[in-house]
Amino acid sequence: MTSIIKEHEQRVSRGGNSPLVYLPKEYFSPGEKINSRLETEHDGTIRMVITKKMFNFNCDRVREFVGKNFNVEYDKTVAGTRVLNAVQGNLGLNCTQSTRELEPTYVTVSRRFNEIKSAEDYRNLLGRVRQLSESFDAYIEPEGDLDSLNVYREPTRYGLKDKTEAIAALRETGKKLDFSVIVRFNNKKNDLDEINTVLKKLAP
Repeated sequence: MTSIIKEHEQRVSRGGNSPLVYLPKEYFSPGEKINSRLETEHDGTIRMVITKKMFNFNCDRVREFVGKNFNVEYDKTVAGTRVLNAVQGNLGLNCTQSTRELEPTYVTVSRRFNEIKSAEDYRNLLGRVRQLSESFDAYIEPEGDLDSLNVYREPTRYGLKDKTEAIAALRETGKKLDFSVIVRFNNKKNDLDEINTVLKKLAP
């Protein structure tokens, strides 16, 4: 379905010896590639069609992409926003797309790590996150009871040197924290191949 975003009359400008038509800067940037086509009609009208692909995927493409390997738990549109949630074991994928505006689609991929049993396990997990962060918007999120989270987030307050020492101290007292590694994408900046790469890196 085609939607008209903007329609107005403008004059052809001059740039040196060439005619210029200015494009809306919110959709076009200097130096990027676009496709153009000139069409003529029998009444003598010339139409110039400029084509640019704004986005690399949407929630429909994401659902097709993960459909064979993930269990789609939720896929609904509420108040103009579509939300898709799919899981595969400890791996989760969330896709959010506005159905009323020309806005990016956002995808979040996450994996819960519930086997962090030592400071060394934690350091190894941080290494994986740092590696992902070199190419993607990746971060780590702790999960646990409030007391454990407080110790982890403010270790010096509890006489501990850093978060790694906090992990070890919590284990010694019988408490533990799980961690989720989260990577965020949007369909203007990223593509499905990049999402697939991260899914493979996070897979057990």
